[in-house]
Amino acid sequence: MRITRIFARFLVESPADTMSFARYVLLSILGAIVTTTAQHYPTTVAAGYTATFLLGSTATNLIFTPANNDSGSLYVTGSRFVGAQSGVTLRSTYALDERLHWFIPLSVEAIFFRGKQRQENLLYIGRAEVAANMYTISLGLQYRYADLSLAQAFLYASIEPRLSLVGGPHFLYLVSDKESGQVIADYSIDTTLKQSVLRGGGALRLGAQGILDEKVMINVSLAWGAFNIVGRDMRTTDRNRRAGLLTPTTIFQTNEPLEQFLQVSLWIQYPF
Repeated sequence: MRITRIFARFLVESPADTMSFARYVLLSILGAIVTTTAQHYPTTVAAGYTATFLLGSTATNLIFTPANNDSGSLYVTGSRFVGAQSGVTLRSTYALDERLHWFIPLSVEAIFFRGKQRQENLLYIGRAEVAANMYTISLGLQYRYADLSLAQAFLYASIEPRLSLVGGPHFLYLVSDKESGQVIADYSIDTTLKQSVLRGGGALRLGAQGILDEKVMINVSLAWGAFNIVGRDMRTTDRNRRAGLLTPTTIFQTNEPLEQFLQVSLWIQYPF
């Protein structure tokens, strides 16, 4: 290899005062580039952080929507689940073949959706918060399609059916006196109007896994999917309809729309 010869010549012909440490570093890097191959293990367990972004969801709208007249009324319609919604994931993989190309990934995931909005007039300050938790188990099929020499890494793709328990979004609205800061109980609301439901969904995932240290790996992935492909409430006018899966009310909403998401995950993984 031409690169190998160039580095070797540099190391041999360097001036005598070249630090031995620099030669050692260069030799180590060269050795890693030339000889390192991806590490594969039949069974692994991973845990870490998952950020979830809702795509085109009514739950990303502002919590309050003004009335279409001059009454000054406000309707609670959205959840303001904007940006990354934090979650944690526990995941294990099991090899299906001796070449370690095909795996079964089993994951348990918790997502904590939180949204806030503030309203203010001359006398009062209103603070609204919507909170919903989602707990998911998924069982899929993963394929290792490319090995990388850097960090003994490999690339993978997976398809992952999901079953989720979606909690009813909790709505909290606290009104306080602007001058004293005291909460006015008569104007405040603390309620959950929707029940918890089960929904079937799925995701497509692309990821990379590499070595951090001996038997300690890092797994980074990007997933796109939907929470409620199966089980959506398609009623449009029934007062008991679900409407938005992650909105606290049914106001200005008809049937339950598809909730799509994008996830970015960073996990620490251990082999067995």
